[in-house]
Amino acid sequence: MQSYRIGDTVIFKILEREIKIPTADLYPDYLRPADAEWARQSVPLSIHSWVIRTPDDIIVIDTGTGNGRERGGNPFYHQLHTGYLENFLASGIKPEEVTLVLLTHLHTDHVGWNTLWRDNRWVPMFPNARYICSEKELIRVQNSDRYRNLWLDSLLPVIDAGLLETVDVAAQPVFSGGISYTPMPGHSPDHAALILSAGGEYAFFAGDIAHSPWQFSHPEWNSVFCGDHHEAEKSRRRAMAWCAEHNALWCSAHFAGSSCGWLSVDEHEHYRWTEASDTPTVFGSTQQ
Repeated sequence: MQSYRIGDTVIFKILEREIKIPTADLYPDYLRPADAEWARQSVPLSIHSWVIRTPDDIIVIDTGTGNGRERGGNPFYHQLHTGYLENFLASGIKPEEVTLVLLTHLHTDHVGWNTLWRDNRWVPMFPNARYICSEKELIRVQNSDRYRNLWLDSLLPVIDAGLLETVDVAAQPVFSGGISYTPMPGHSPDHAALILSAGGEYAFFAGDIAHSPWQFSHPEWNSVFCGDHHEAEKSRRRAMAWCAEHNALWCSAHFAGSSCGWLSVDEHEHYRWTEASDTPTVFGSTQQ
């Protein structure tokens, strides 16, 4: 399990699973006829959690899809049987040791392992943690028939246990002394990223601001999963500029491979994506 150090904190990934989506399905509004061959290729996506170990806390960011969920037959989410729990335990951390669970937004592939099935009911997977999410996101999901099953199996058990707290992400609340929410709306109405600051270094937990590094060359591209394209693009451009300026480790919710890396801007005004433990790759221009 590869880990990354930011100041006095350690970051590592807990994999749930990897999938592939045809490029034309992921970015259906942006491909031209000339892109036909490329459109037939697939984009590899990872679904995972990030874990941060600080001197005082063990923090989980987003909790994947979860096993055994009723999700209307959708093959990406419905009745999965993944090794997430085994992978989590293999990290050497017990779920009881987690002190904070921070959620970037409340889509089904980000909240599932909030709970697990035990004694014929859904119970919190992290029984000693404070779960934190956007108040606006929680109200949206609670009032939506579309998310009824998600509410019942992944959120209500945590609420009933008295573990869930809501925040105004626009106020940029800070947790564990050095990790703060920052609003990045568009993918969902109150989607937020998380910024870790430690020892003068930064990590940026991007949630679903981008699903593939290709969006660094095409920040105007939005995935099929983004609700408000205009706001999503604005957030993406703002996040890219901030991370390049601060040399922040970009920790994606869905990039394959290591799922993280750095953005910089070269002398030609091109964004350069350097995947962690990989070599630099140029992805387009900042002047778009």
